[in-house]
Amino acid sequence: MSTDTARSVTPPLTAELAREVVAASAAAPSIHNTQPWLWQLDAGGLTLFADRSRQLDVADPQGRQLLLSCGAALCNARLALRIRGLSPQVTLLPDGDNIGSAPLARVTLAGSLPADDTERALAAAIPRRHTDRRPFEERPLPADAISRLRAAAEAEGAWLTAPTDPDLRVQVSVLLSRADWIEEHNAAYRAELSSWSRTEPAADGIPRGAVVHLDAPRRSEFPLRDLDVAGETGTTHLAEHAVERPGILLIGTDADTTADRLRAGEAMQRVLLAATALGLASSPMSQAIDVEGMREQFRGATGGLGHVQMILRVGYPEPTTAPAEPTPRREVNDILRTVDTDAAPETDG
Repeated sequence: MSTDTARSVTPPLTAELAREVVAASAAAPSIHNTQPWLWQLDAGGLTLFADRSRQLDVADPQGRQLLLSCGAALCNARLALRIRGLSPQVTLLPDGDNIGSAPLARVTLAGSLPADDTERALAAAIPRRHTDRRPFEERPLPADAISRLRAAAEAEGAWLTAPTDPDLRVQVSVLLSRADWIEEHNAAYRAELSSWSRTEPAADGIPRGAVVHLDAPRRSEFPLRDLDVAGETGTTHLAEHAVERPGILLIGTDADTTADRLRAGEAMQRVLLAATALGLASSPMSQAIDVEGMREQFRGATGGLGHVQMILRVGYPEPTTAPAEPTPRREVNDILRTVDTDAAPETDG
């Protein structure tokens, strides 16, 4: 193939296309909706950076959740290119533990190829996916759904297991409850959570509409983080339900490097999108992963599977309760910058 022919099948990553890709990437989930990612466009492609100014010093001192969030954004960016018939080439670039100024990943175009059915379904789920903290129906996850979610994680170089053994579920529940108690009784954690709680419209943080408050104590096999630090005004109220026994998914990696955490974020997002495409709702339960000193206990409880990077609560949403509104997102100009390039003019951000 001649050089001219190769160029004809690999369109440039224009400023307009880059903005569309970055907008899709920003729909990724992040702890407390911190949105800790930045993108840089140059003549060759897009580079992903972590925004350390948005890292949670108390809840995420090592930047684990920050990296998972950036990995999720990277997954969305790849799918946004695939749905346009483009083949992204992604290179992970973490330099040890330096996630402050060093790039995390580089995305370039490597030709054209029509998206397949799976990619189209995942891309279509990007704007529909959201964290759902409502009670779930009692029906269990079908084996076929679990198989598809496992395949989604494995496609990103991670593993997924859905514990059904009662003893293991008890151990996971105990560790989550312990981590939840530690956070609840940590004044610094509560202050940090409060700083990201929004009572007025904002482009980031936890809006009041995303907070679920039950009119009776919530009885669940696995506790969810209590995000209600600003009172009950504006929260979604739910009637008392029976004890919730949702499906849980553990997503992990064999090693625990910076690159592994990025891959885990990509896997988490692909699983969340696959769940959305299957009509399932989900929410994170990462307390036992986030609390320092508990990760090894959790690893032991799960039989040393590897490094658990995320715990997801997954099930069918209770049809009598309306879903919460999507959480807000920052403008593209706030997360995309342009350096010297002939491919695109400089952005305002």
